Amino acid sequence: MAPTTANPQGLTTVPEEWGMGNSKNHMILLQIEEWFHSGLVGIRQARGKAGFRELVIDPRPVGGLTRAEGSYRTPYGVVSARWTRRNGTFRLDVELPANTSAQVLLPADDRTPHSVGSGRHTFTARDPLTGSREAGR
Repeated sequence: MAPTTANPQGLTTVPEEWGMGNSKNHMILLQIEEWFHSGLVGIRQARGKAGFRELVIDPRPVGGLTRAEGSYRTPYGVVSARWTRRNGTFRLDVELPANTSAQVLLPADDRTPHSVGSGRHTFTARDPLTGSREAGR
């Protein structure tokens, strides 16, 4: 984060204490940031793999949230995921960089994984919290 009016001290993460002489890399309260990426948006490295060549996209919508989006810079490029909930439909847009693959799980029905490679992919399913639409790609 560059110095701005909203961030005049140019912090790059949440500090341990707010005084400028203190740690700039303390993990207190950062679990929520990790949850946004790996839980809410659902971008994770595949279990037992390294280097983010194989990914899992497994978004977990909660409560009244109607959309979420996030991205993660990997050694291969940026992975992004965005989901929306509208009129009983859950829509997930995923973009994977070259030389990567992912198992995409939709938060509806039986959560059958969809294997995809590099590129842009769109999935729709019944909204897991309110809808009745059939899953599809």
